[in-house]
Amino acid sequence: MIRPSIAVTRIVNSCVLLEMDGHAVLTDPWFTERWWLRRGEPLGLRIAALPPLTAIVVTNLATNHWDLRALRAFPGRSGTPLYVPTRAMARRAGALGFRRAERVRWGETREVAPGLSMRVVPSGRTLGWPNNAYVFGSAGGRVFFGGEAGEVEPLRRYRAEHEAVDLALLPVNGLRPRFGPRLVMDPARAVAGAVAVGAGVLVPVHDAHGHDPFSRLFRTSGTAADAVRLAGPGLRVVDLPTGERWEPAVT
Repeated sequence: MIRPSIAVTRIVNSCVLLEMDGHAVLTDPWFTERWWLRRGEPLGLRIAALPPLTAIVVTNLATNHWDLRALRAFPGRSGTPLYVPTRAMARRAGALGFRRAERVRWGETREVAPGLSMRVVPSGRTLGWPNNAYVFGSAGGRVFFGGEAGEVEPLRRYRAEHEAVDLALLPVNGLRPRFGPRLVMDPARAVAGAVAVGAGVLVPVHDAHGHDPFSRLFRTSGTAADAVRLAGPGLRVVDLPTGERWEPAVT
């Protein structure tokens, strides 16, 4: 059951401000465009407007999930835990002033703050590099965040050993190279993935894709609106515009 102590603000791509019982977690920070990498949707929140953060989590080293240039302007660098999937990312963050930057591996858990737990979940690999997913738990519910999740099976394996989550944040645009394998979930897989982890609500992320030189090399295969149409009666899909803070109704 989701209680109103959970709130989600989608910032852009899979960058989300997740609030749980008074704790604020930022996922996959991306605030600055590059000439070769555009958002394709409005930026929902600027880094200067962020509240004090309990933690920052990163799924992979792609620029639109790991915007070190923007994080230089984050005032809480020295005291905010930053969880990343590789040692090199932790070293780079440490050099930037994140004294609590830490590599976390699949299966590891952390007590991020009193009343807020985190488990690292396998989410496949991109060009050999590991992608992390994260499950957050608090008195208000459980949230699955898979900013670069590509397949449903790891979510099924997670659910086979752990209790259901209340809310899932999963990719929907099915991004893939024009001549290569799909990198993230499409709408059908996002819906199936949310069901696999037992979520009653899916908030799609990794939706838009900007028109830039990179976009000529990639193609997408769906949107959040498609996930809304595909969802069955047991799953609510919230097609959340960037910048809009969403809280579930009391259930």
